[in-house]
Amino acid sequence: MKSKLKSLLLLLALAVIVSSCKKEEDEKDETTPPQITELKAGNHDHTSSTIEKKPGAEIIVDFSARSNNDGRLEKYHIEIHDHPESGLSADEYLIIDDLFDNDITFKGTRNASVHKHIAIPDDAPLGEYHVEVTVWDEFGNTTDADVLIYIVAPSEE
Repeated sequence: MKSKLKSLLLLLALAVIVSSCKKEEDEKDETTPPQITELKAGNHDHTSSTIEKKPGAEIIVDFSARSNNDGRLEKYHIEIHDHPESGLSADEYLIIDDLFDNDITFKGTRNASVHKHIAIPDDAPLGEYHVEVTVWDEFGNTTDADVLIYIVAPSEE
């Protein structure tokens, strides 16, 4: 009887160990948000965040993103808006407010680099602008980052 009890306890302990190992394998990291690094916005060489508003001027937005969990990157959003004197968000001027959810160089990857040229509209007011980037992974986790840029009148040469 003692031998049967020992065998039963040993079998039960083995079942618990195997079960807990199986649980650890099944548990995936689905909650860690993605990461945005090297966010830069401004002119072509990124040596300055001040852009002269000349015909054809554009804002170059560069960043890298990576999934920090077991999933893949899903989509990203870029918004560039000014800071109006009124302080009201309703008075903000939007240069871009776009969701990129079908970018084949981004969606489904673990790491991606984004390089976007965004034209400055002729009617864009001069001043300080917020460049905001948000990245989603396939589990719905998000992270965002932002930088400031300045659109100024062209210098006279």
